[in-house]
Amino acid sequence: MKIAIAGGGIGGLAAALALQQAGFSVTVYERSAQLVDLGAGITLAPNATRVLFHFGLGDMLEQTAVTPPHTEYRHYRTGEVIFRMMTKDFRALYGAPYMRLHRWDLQHAMITRLAQVAPGALKLGASVERLESTGNSVTLRFAGGHRETADVVIAADGIRSTLRETLFNPAPPEFAGFVAWRGLVDTSVLPPHLRESAVVFGQGRHINRYLVRRGELLNFIAVAHRGQWEAEGWTIPAPLDEFLQEFSGFDEGTRTVISRPVLGQVYKWGLFGRPWLEQWWSGRVVLLGDAAHPMLPFLGQGAANALEDAMILARCLATEPTPERAFERYQRTRGPRVRTATEQAAQRGHRYLGEPNADSLKGNEPGPEYAYDAVAGPLA
Repeated sequence: MKIAIAGGGIGGLAAALALQQAGFSVTVYERSAQLVDLGAGITLAPNATRVLFHFGLGDMLEQTAVTPPHTEYRHYRTGEVIFRMMTKDFRALYGAPYMRLHRWDLQHAMITRLAQVAPGALKLGASVERLESTGNSVTLRFAGGHRETADVVIAADGIRSTLRETLFNPAPPEFAGFVAWRGLVDTSVLPPHLRESAVVFGQGRHINRYLVRRGELLNFIAVAHRGQWEAEGWTIPAPLDEFLQEFSGFDEGTRTVISRPVLGQVYKWGLFGRPWLEQWWSGRVVLLGDAAHPMLPFLGQGAANALEDAMILARCLATEPTPERAFERYQRTRGPRVRTATEQAAQRGHRYLGEPNADSLKGNEPGPEYAYDAVAGPLA
């Protein structure tokens, strides 16, 4: 079976690795002419790293990953610790580690591994503009007029998926009431006591910061509750002075961290929710990751669910007699878990709106979601 994957992000690369392990012929088509460092961090819980270690990426990831001894939740104005969450021995508890990584370190490891096991499988500068289903095959039409044919197409083209829009015509996204900024800080310019993981929150704003790349960089995500929407997109530059003014009421340590982004650069975007899509496939085309079930970032499980999707979809395609049967089983297996995570992510953003206190953080500790085993757990 020849499988085409539209999208060379984390979900698309994970699908390629999982399917290659299962014995399928895979090609990944990525619209960008070059995959580049977008300057962002990512948190991966054991349910995500279990899949990555199964792909053989453990050694590469452990060379750069950071696992903090604890995460502190602090009052935005005073910096006082409200709640301290210790990092457990997740490897002992769940059989896989908890990692914080530079996003490019993860993506580069996946690209490297794919080149080892399936040379030439990743095609850059290949923008899929349209899909045409004809019986038991799908024709992919690319910008410039080029065409390819596959038995199955996996749309892993992200939260603003064009294939999701053209195939399923979903309801439009709705502004979730939050605006986010992100940036990276070189830890060599910070005093030692600020080179740490912390969540500082209150009065509709919060900043989550954590170390990545062996502790050489500190990633921060800042979020503010807003009534007016902003454009959606991870790579929209924002004025640094505007950003600092937004968080000028925060404690001195937090202000010091966010005032020193690499090259003075921060990025800003609006957070949008999307209606739940009841069916993730049409004919021999199936959605994966954010293209199927976009979720707000407050749970830290978006990438993890894309990795789980990839593993489960590969297992379903390997065990079911037809792609259509595999897609049905894939959604039956994934749907309830993903829907719960999507709803929890939407709810969790509101815990940072009021005056900071320990009661607002109840339920923040990790639960059974970390135990989910996409590699060997039961299928629906």
